[in-house]
Amino acid sequence: MENKRILVIGGSGYIGKPIVKRLNKQGYKVTVLSRNPKKIINGIKYIQGNVMNKDFLLKNVKDFDVIIYLAAIIRTLKKSKYKENIIGLKNTIETMYTNKIKKIIYFSTQSIYIKKTGPYGNSKKACEKLILNSYLNYVVIRPNYVYGIDKYNDFYRLYSIIKKTKICPIIGSGKTRFQPINKNDIVEITLKYIKKWKPKEIVDVSGKTTISMNEVTEIIKKQTNIWFIKIHIPLSILQLFKWIIPFDVDGYTDDRTSINKNTLKGYANIKEDINNIIKIN
Repeated sequence: MENKRILVIGGSGYIGKPIVKRLNKQGYKVTVLSRNPKKIINGIKYIQGNVMNKDFLLKNVKDFDVIIYLAAIIRTLKKSKYKENIIGLKNTIETMYTNKIKKIIYFSTQSIYIKKTGPYGNSKKACEKLILNSYLNYVVIRPNYVYGIDKYNDFYRLYSIIKKTKICPIIGSGKTRFQPINKNDIVEITLKYIKKWKPKEIVDVSGKTTISMNEVTEIIKKQTNIWFIKIHIPLSILQLFKWIIPFDVDGYTDDRTSINKNTLKGYANIKEDINNIIKIN
């Protein structure tokens, strides 16, 4: 089996866990590196460590065919923490050079298309430059918004707020379109690249349907029959407080539909999935 020995950096996270499960089921020899590893599958080797520690990486990251890099700080009040996204990846790339590991699947974001981004988006743009300027045999995957049929996504969080307060907060007009992709589709796309490697590939991965937050709220209303007030929060107000908001405010209301011709689309139906998400107790 080609690409049999796989290290998943950030394999305990939201996208990492299902990828690890799928690879293990397919017979790959999977190792997970994480700051806070949780042993979720028997037979998987877990390494507790931090990509900020280059000496640790040099000692432990060796004898792998492929590295899947998912580690990232996405939301934090401490904006300087986003620099760790760049430093951690740089340490990993240098470790791969030293330990002769050639292949990496790097998870980026479609936010890199937004002209003006905040600290998180800026860090991901810098990370892509590191990958593209490296001598590695890379695949860059740029997901749209990723969700699962669970409570750990923005659809369920919005539904929970509506249910408890009868208020629906929407940033901006709510008309911004995006293409959410089910994380199970992400898993299958990742597996596809491992099985049939395409060197120097950059691919967007998106759901098959575009949707807006206004449409999301209509689905919630129709499914639950909950009466609520929709409150639109002007982006200009958030801009005044963006340094104490734990996500990128800049570019938040920009269009999020994929513009890359090299786009793979998932199979999940977002409207059906939202209906299933809000049925979760």
